[in-house]
Amino acid sequence: MRYENPLYMAEDAGAADLISQGRLQLGIGRGSPEQVIDGWLYFGYEPREGETDADMARRSAETFLDELQGQGFAQTNPHPMFPNPPGMLRVEPYSEGLRERIWWGSGSSATAVWAAKLGMNLQSSTLKDHESNDPFHLQQAVQIRAYREAWKEAGHTRTPRVSVSRSIFALMDDRDRMYFGGRGGQSGDHVG
Repeated sequence: MRYENPLYMAEDAGAADLISQGRLQLGIGRGSPEQVIDGWLYFGYEPREGETDADMARRSAETFLDELQGQGFAQTNPHPMFPNPPGMLRVEPYSEGLRERIWWGSGSSATAVWAAKLGMNLQSSTLKDHESNDPFHLQQAVQIRAYREAWKEAGHTRTPRVSVSRSIFALMDDRDRMYFGGRGGQSGDHVG
């Protein structure tokens, strides 16, 4: 969400969901570690004063979620060229139920809790922060338990959904093995 305009994204997601007849399952997140320094600047985005790029991404995600609920973002012109519907101007097209099919790619227990409070589904993967000296699978279990507890505390009525994924790279040549191959007998799971 560091590279996205949340209003455009809500509009595109609504259109994609309508085209797919309500089957869109959309994963969003802060984004994986940067390949370039401050990459979001190249897309015209910059964190506000005192805000990190992760804060900016979460703020954009919250705006995106609000728009999926049809809350509206701007007052309509009292003298428009064409008639406006009553109330705040909202992103179109609006797609019923899409809000419940948004997944947050969480790299930490803290953002998993944040996602639960907002009612997003959880995507956990091998791109998870190293938050303790426990083995990766135990850290991931802690993350999922924290998410489910926060979901319960938030009082959501539907059952939370969690997905766990793993990145798999086909090692085709020496260069692939250099970047993605096992490191001295380690499992190759990524943590941190």
